[in-house]
Parts: sequence; C-alpha cells; structure tokens
Amino acid sequence: MVLSSLSSSDGSNKKTFLEMNRQDILTFLNICRKPDNEDRLHKWIGTYNHYRALLLHFFRWLYYPDVEPGKRPKPTVMENIPQLKRKEQSSYKPTDIWSLQDNIIFLKYCPSKRDRCYHTMAYDLSCRPNEL
Repeated sequence: MVLSSLSSSDGSNKKTFLEMNRQDILTFLNICRKPDNEDRLHKWIGTYNHYRALLLHFFRWLYYPDVEPGKRPKPTVMENIPQLKRKEQSSYKPTDIWSLQDNIIFLKYCPSKRDRCYHTMAYDLSCRPNEL
C-alpha cells in the first residue's frame, strides 16, 4: 500500500521508483503530517516513521539487489531523511489503565475460568504476556 501510494503521490504516475529523488520521498512522507489541533498526541509521527522504514527497506533492495540484506548501504534517495522523535513520552493516558473496580467487573462477567485465571495472574504479577 505504501509503494502504490508513493507511486501515485505526484498525480502523474510517470516516474518509476528508480527515477524518484529525495524530494519526491519527502513530499510523500509530509502527507502524514497533521497539525497539533488535529492530532494532539502526535500519532502521525509513528505513521511517518513506519512509512520511512518501509521505504528505506524497499530502496535498499531496489538499488542493491545483489548485496546481502544486512550489508546493503543506504541509497542516496533516502539520505538525510531522519526518523522523527515523539513529543510525548507515552501515548497512554492514566485513564487507559484499568482500576481495581474495572478488574473486578471483568472477573465477575468473564465466562471463561481460563481467561479469569490469566487476567488475575497478569494483574497480580505484572508480567509480560510471554513471561506468564
């Protein structure tokens, strides 16, 4: 989807991927940007970084198909396109965390003993899912 969006981003569909330059990539990535009043948590930065990583992977393959994947250099078309930093430390709000009352309600109405056991262990032990 990202590549098809990139190929049609200029509207003319006449450039091949090999003909694209750094400005074409930046123009495409800037479509992700949203003003602060539209996106207060700056979630667009995650989309921007994801698209950038996919395009970097693709252009490394396109320009250097015969080089081993881990040793492919960064092509000039992707030079100096930085990964952006999020402005918030976390995208979670304190209201996103379940309270004790929320947990009690879940356990009361959950029909599966197995799910109740898992939920209780996860809450009590504060483990990651793969650690349980």
